[in-house]
Amino acid sequence: MYVRMTFFKAKPGKIDDLRNLYVNEVIPAHKDHKGIRFVHLLESLDNKEEGISITAWDTRGDLEAYQRSGDYPKIVGKFKELLDSEPAYRAYEVTASSEPMILRIF
Repeated sequence: MYVRMTFFKAKPGKIDDLRNLYVNEVIPAHKDHKGIRFVHLLESLDNKEEGISITAWDTRGDLEAYQRSGDYPKIVGKFKELLDSEPAYRAYEVTASSEPMILRIF
């Protein structure tokens, strides 16, 4: 499994707007991408303006296909007015987990 994490900081007082936009735009935008396992929004307990968007993918190829799709910059563009700075993203391979890693077979 492969995970992509986008780290962000919302403008003061904008986290509720960001969360609503995430639910209405980000989650639906991922549903048709091959290999998507989940889309999660994490909000910091220590700093309510900081958060992480996490997506998980069956294969590295699925993740890379998403990255090439051009959807990410379109989605981030919808958040420009809500963000305090440019978000940063990183991709990771899950190499150990307490959850069984079940691959989908089509």
